[in-house]
Amino acid sequence: MRKIVLVLAGLLLATGSMNALAEKETNSDVTKELVVPLVKEYKVKMGKASFPHAKHFMDAGYSCGTCHHEKKVKVNGKMQAIPLTTEKAKAMMAEGKNPFQCKSCHGDLNRKQYKKLFHKNCLSCHKALKREGKAVPTKCKECHVKPKKKRKTMLEGC
Repeated sequence: MRKIVLVLAGLLLATGSMNALAEKETNSDVTKELVVPLVKEYKVKMGKASFPHAKHFMDAGYSCGTCHHEKKVKVNGKMQAIPLTTEKAKAMMAEGKNPFQCKSCHGDLNRKQYKKLFHKNCLSCHKALKREGKAVPTKCKECHVKPKKKRKTMLEGC
């Protein structure tokens, strides 16, 4: 019951805050919007994994650039991501590219590459937050949910 209340409260809060998440460009004939899905779902072998965009934006205060990068540069011998800016995202959209899809810049990646990237992004952040004492998922089954198998029931009278 508590989960339902939290989800509904999150949806109401997210709906009211969509103006903060969507930016409009009004100085051209075509209005471009950055639309952020409340929850992004990924169907993978381990079970469906959901990424609650709204929760990361509103509760945690992150921005697009926290996860999405524009490019990578070498800093002290290590490759470091430059966060995606709203301006760069709009420029990519004007070119007909989706700035929030990996394949827009990197081409088609295989499942193994996606798995490695998502786990690196998500788990590195969540493990750091866990060390700070925050309650965040870090185990497989806390993010991946396998669909429940339908139980066969016997027909009455057989």
